[in-house]
Amino acid sequence: MRTRPFELQLPLDDGAAGALARQRIDHLRGVTGVEGAAFTRLARAFPSLGAVYGASEGELAAVVGPVTAARVRWFLDAPLDTRLAAEPAPQRPAIRAA
Repeated sequence: MRTRPFELQLPLDDGAAGALARQRIDHLRGVTGVEGAAFTRLARAFPSLGAVYGASEGELAAVVGPVTAARVRWFLDAPLDTRLAAEPAPQRPAIRAA
């Protein structure tokens, strides 16, 4: 059986200040414990949200200090409340295709 190739419709070239870049920064800004100068240092030190999520508490502490690092790791590592997944998601602005 042959499979058909398909093209992913991903906005690969979001640009420096595009809608997805803004959404990523807003996501980081919403992480509990990240505020003010710590937010700026964190955004500059890690190249992506995945890098922030994957950073150890020690790596985070080297950038934002031990207290903020502990708060960030606590927030990111806490289990999700699956009951909240049944609630309707807030409306997000549509992202235009390039």
